[in-house]
Amino acid sequence: MQIPSLRSGISIAVADNELDYPSKDRNASFLFGGGEIGALIKALDWSKSSLGPITQWPAHLKAAVGLMLPAKAQIVLFWGLEFVALYNDAYALTIGDKHPKALGRPARESWAELWGDLEPLLQQVLLTGETVFAKDRPFYIERHGYPETVYFDISYSPVHDEAGGISGILCIVDETTERIAAERALAKAEERLSYALQAAGMIGTFDTDLRSNTVYSDARFATMFSVAPEKAESGAPLDDYLAGIHPDDVDRVRDGIQQAIATGEQCLLEYRLLPKDGKISWLEVHGRCLYDDAGKPWRMPGVAVDITHRKQAELAVGRLAAIVESSDDAIISKNLAGIITSWNDGAQRLFGYEADEAVGSPVTILIPEDRLAEETNILARIRRGERVEHFETIRRRKDGSLIDISLTISPIRDDRGSIVGASKIARDITDRKAAERLHNTLLHEMKHRLKNNLSTVLAIARQSFRGHDGDSEEFQKFEARLLALSKSYDLITRQAWDSAELSEVVAQLLAVHGQQRFEIDGPAVRLSSRSAMALTLALHELATNAAKYGALSVPAGRVSIKWSVEPSQRPSLIFRWRERNGPPVSPPTQKGFGSQLIERLLAVELNGEVRITYDRAGVVCEIAAPLSAEWEDVQS
Repeated sequence: MQIPSLRSGISIAVADNELDYPSKDRNASFLFGGGEIGALIKALDWSKSSLGPITQWPAHLKAAVGLMLPAKAQIVLFWGLEFVALYNDAYALTIGDKHPKALGRPARESWAELWGDLEPLLQQVLLTGETVFAKDRPFYIERHGYPETVYFDISYSPVHDEAGGISGILCIVDETTERIAAERALAKAEERLSYALQAAGMIGTFDTDLRSNTVYSDARFATMFSVAPEKAESGAPLDDYLAGIHPDDVDRVRDGIQQAIATGEQCLLEYRLLPKDGKISWLEVHGRCLYDDAGKPWRMPGVAVDITHRKQAELAVGRLAAIVESSDDAIISKNLAGIITSWNDGAQRLFGYEADEAVGSPVTILIPEDRLAEETNILARIRRGERVEHFETIRRRKDGSLIDISLTISPIRDDRGSIVGASKIARDITDRKAAERLHNTLLHEMKHRLKNNLSTVLAIARQSFRGHDGDSEEFQKFEARLLALSKSYDLITRQAWDSAELSEVVAQLLAVHGQQRFEIDGPAVRLSSRSAMALTLALHELATNAAKYGALSVPAGRVSIKWSVEPSQRPSLIFRWRERNGPPVSPPTQKGFGSQLIERLLAVELNGEVRITYDRAGVVCEIAAPLSAEWEDVQS
């Protein structure tokens, strides 16, 4: 009997005397040693199958079955055009409750659920005469009353008759379902471990062979040290990992490892890594030396934790603490009950309390009785998450004296974002407040003296005009100009004397002539004190003229006052007064004092150009002045 390789097919030629086993039944002698399945085959009535009675089975079928039955491998033989199934005891275990019904029945009946997958494989062998081979081939099967996917290594080979034709297919299989399931379970376990390590802040694990200084690690740990993951899995020299450590930390790491080996204590190291991208990170590494039976250093397994964020936070806290301690301002924190929880040196200098006196005390020790309501309002705003900016108030020192301070107060949040307190920065503004009070006193006195001077000038004017009709139009014009000048002083002194907003200069007209008569539009522009007074007088002259002869002299008349800033290498202020819906306008035969005051005084004070146009539709006054010149008083 000759049996070539399974991949090239099985050729079985059997002489009659080769089947002459010691048996009472010569026709069933090939079933000798066939186990449970052999007994079943012998007991079945094969006359009702396409194979016919056993006595009529061809010699090569008997030989194939005789070869299959005692084998320990999982083997099934599909015979004839119906692919009638014959198999051994080892294979019966793989088909579950399909056995014993599948024995001697066409494969289509017993493997109906996977016939669409199995038949093409059998037909391929039948038609080509070539072996079909695969590793971990998946099959859908229902063998225990429920559907499942199983895996087999398969080798399907043709069985030839004496004439070379293919009579059946011998399938040698090995179920690998348990191995595949174990591998997948291991992969999932490794994935869960990776997630667990990551959630715990760990970047990976390692195991160092101290006898060869070889480090075995997972991919994440290796990547942090710029070591190739495939190299790390098979073992990389310790020096490869040391090369990824910051140069300033290498010697300390070496010493720490040697100390742990010498003492047997846990090796706990914090050090920096300097990967190829140059971005420094921090690791906390835990390891412990293991010794062999002779007491010699053997291994050092361990884990690494990424503490980069913690180190950055520690550095930030350190810098903040240094700033707080070195600040001249008082920096205090308190909880939501108003109890002081921290107190820097600046607070000690400002309020006189030592840190151990202040911490744990209510913040109200610093607040005068008539200002206690402020603390209630501040805490309410803090609870809403609001920040209090530059709140100027008065607080009390330890010696009872009062002090002017500016407070900036911010909410303090915990790790979950909940507000748990407030931090206060208190700045001593005593000197500034004293300077402001002196400044306001001087302004008030100056304003009083200027008003007295203007009153004196007006009184002299009244005396001078006596006998010349003191109620004349010329005197009324002079008096109105003095009053306009007085109002400009009021505006400037209200703005700390040095400047005034252009919009407030214009707004003075609205109080006299009514807001509904004017259209006002323009951005915020601050004028110098001299420019503000000059523009006030100019607008007074324009409004007086409009009230007598122009747009403000009739109910329908309107005045448009608009200004803008033209950006350029030298930004310019463009100011335009335009009257409309008033009586027709014609140019005057000669310019009066008012027109000259506008065109000359204003042009000089603004260092720009002033042009009055007597358009028939209404008077237009246009002013163009460079902001750089207008910003400061022009020096003569």
